[in-house]
Amino acid sequence: MSQATSRPAGGTARHRLPVADLDAVAAGQVGAGTAGRLNLGERSRRMLMLRGVTAAVVAAGDPGPLPPVTDAVALLLRAEAADARVVSEILTHPAVGVWAVDLLARLRSGEPPDVPGGRPLWQDTGYLHALAGVAAVRAGVDALVRVPARAGTVCLPTLGRAEFPGPHMEYATAVLETAPDTGATLTLGTRLIRLSEEPASPGGRWHPVRTVHLPPGGGEGPHAFVLDDCDPYRDFRELHSARPPLTGAEEETWRRLLEEAGRLLAARHPGTAGLLSFALRTLAPLPRTPRFRAESASYSEAVGGVVLSEPHDATELAATLVHEARHSVLNSLVHQVGLFRRPDPREPLLYAPWRSDPRPTAGLVHGVYSFAGVADFWRVERHALSGRRADLAHFEFAVWRDAVAQALRSLSEPGPQARLTDWGRRFVARLAAWTAPWAGEPVPSHPLALARAESADLRITWRLHHLRPHPDEVRELAERWRSGRPARGVDGGAEPAVRASDGGRGEPRGELRRVLLADGSLTAADAAGDRRPELLAADHDLVGGDVAGALRGYQAVLADDPGAHPAWAGLALALHAADAGAATPCLHARPELVRALALELQADGTSPVDPVKLCTWLSE
Repeated sequence: MSQATSRPAGGTARHRLPVADLDAVAAGQVGAGTAGRLNLGERSRRMLMLRGVTAAVVAAGDPGPLPPVTDAVALLLRAEAADARVVSEILTHPAVGVWAVDLLARLRSGEPPDVPGGRPLWQDTGYLHALAGVAAVRAGVDALVRVPARAGTVCLPTLGRAEFPGPHMEYATAVLETAPDTGATLTLGTRLIRLSEEPASPGGRWHPVRTVHLPPGGGEGPHAFVLDDCDPYRDFRELHSARPPLTGAEEETWRRLLEEAGRLLAARHPGTAGLLSFALRTLAPLPRTPRFRAESASYSEAVGGVVLSEPHDATELAATLVHEARHSVLNSLVHQVGLFRRPDPREPLLYAPWRSDPRPTAGLVHGVYSFAGVADFWRVERHALSGRRADLAHFEFAVWRDAVAQALRSLSEPGPQARLTDWGRRFVARLAAWTAPWAGEPVPSHPLALARAESADLRITWRLHHLRPHPDEVRELAERWRSGRPARGVDGGAEPAVRASDGGRGEPRGELRRVLLADGSLTAADAAGDRRPELLAADHDLVGGDVAGALRGYQAVLADDPGAHPAWAGLALALHAADAGAATPCLHARPELVRALALELQADGTSPVDPVKLCTWLSE
């Protein structure tokens, strides 16, 4: 890393980032200079991807009803000569990265280009023609371009969508004609639609992209944020989604919440607001989820894009945008600076205190960086709010502060350190230095107690899902239990290896803790759909403070099903809350061993085992 972009004599320019940029990103202080250098690198990456896609499409032959892709590339070059900024914006549109990766994978898969009943290949390659046509429109270049249409709808990335009336073939082509003097038109069959920048009128056929302007903070101008409900590649998890466009009411809800979140960030988190204005460009909206179950996602090759469920309030939205903006910034940095060693299938998987599945070192770094931003958001918000909203903010800060600290401790161990490059170790060290002072910040007792329970719950549940004790240890303990001998003296050996299994959905007790803080009771808590009623009742007792009821409930569940992961975790928390010290240590330290032993004893026909007595025996 050095201070400039260099061009060797007779060679290609290479991007170079100052070391200060890496340090600034680690501390979440991304200014205009750093952002500009990251964006230039991303543009170059997209140009290389476009080159690879073009070569692969040409090699595949038969463009279907569309012209050769080289025509689209030639039009992009003409548009770039007229307005390079426009073409740069189009190439770095988040969905373009998703399209390129998906198309290259399809072309290299060896599968037939067209499968009966499937989407024809030319519909995917046609996205490049649509990009070229959009570039011509926005750069003011004369052009006549064939673009793909599906069921009467034409999507023009970064511009909008056209909806043609009447019955249509599933897959067809439309003609985009652009002339600077007369504007742009789309023709499908005999019908013509004129493109306009004006908002769509009721019943209109042309729908421009939905843009929301946010105040970014940091002294910059307003930030244009696109609500993308059109682009077929807007959601990397569900390409060509069948989700309908936003209704007028849904759009207004999103606009209101985004504007409120933007004002909140600009007023109380100006540095973060500035980072967000550089890091995020498009938001693909999803339907609303139950409270405290927000869904959001981002993708390394869709830098600047986020997929997000409709939030319940602006504060929730602001926190989620902070989280995803930091993912986007780190993805952009990693595209230019090697923070991680090459992936190794043998590398150890690690506990991430925000996920139910184990993560490699790179995944843990991504998570800790994003959640450090979330913790910092709540660190500030808790002092600006009052009443129950402040209690919830204190809780969120304490939870994510602890999660970040746990992850950073893991990353400081020899195994993860070996998976980091020198730059990666520097990045993690700078992040640790930035977050270290948070440990001394006080949190009120009630939200702090719930936050500690949340952290313990996540860790115990994760161990139950992903660690398996050695069978010999379990069998020896079972023999000792049957013969009435003490458990002590059994050598558990090394920590069990992590199993990369599915950890299930998020733990509902976390939602209950948040509902309790937000509402003061659990009356309005959403039921967990796949949770057995007696287990859910025990969860309510535990979080609501009826420890005796929780103990009875979890023991009843385990008597019927000694393999129930959530009941063991709940029992551990209930025993701790009841100050049952004799039974607590082993269930907190090695819950997977307690569960495995209970299952072993059940399998050999031993009479039902009291889980509390078993925990006490193991802890002696």
